Amino acid sequence: MEKTGSRLLALVLAFIIVVFGFLIFSSGYSVVHREWGSVGSAFAACAITWMLADLVMMAAGAWVLGSAGGQRIPLWLSGAAAAVAGTSLVVGVLTHVVPCSGPS
Repeated sequence: MEKTGSRLLALVLAFIIVVFGFLIFSSGYSVVHREWGSVGSAFAACAITWMLADLVMMAAGAWVLGSAGGQRIPLWLSGAAAAVAGTSLVVGVLTHVVPCSGPS
């Protein structure tokens, strides 16, 4: 019973990872694809970092879903990728590369 609950938790986490990975990837893609000419190189680098990290998150989440929750390594990989994406966002905000406010 305990092993089944652990696998179910891993599957739920994997689904959440895939969903949030897609959301963050789409924001990075939006910056790179739609606004490429109007953003600076530092902001574009942040967006590319988001995209790459979130591709790793989505692949790791799909790996867990494909293995029916039997693998733990992809959970570690997706956690590290989420940390990279979050660090990139925080550094971008603190250095005023990522715009945080609307028009003033």
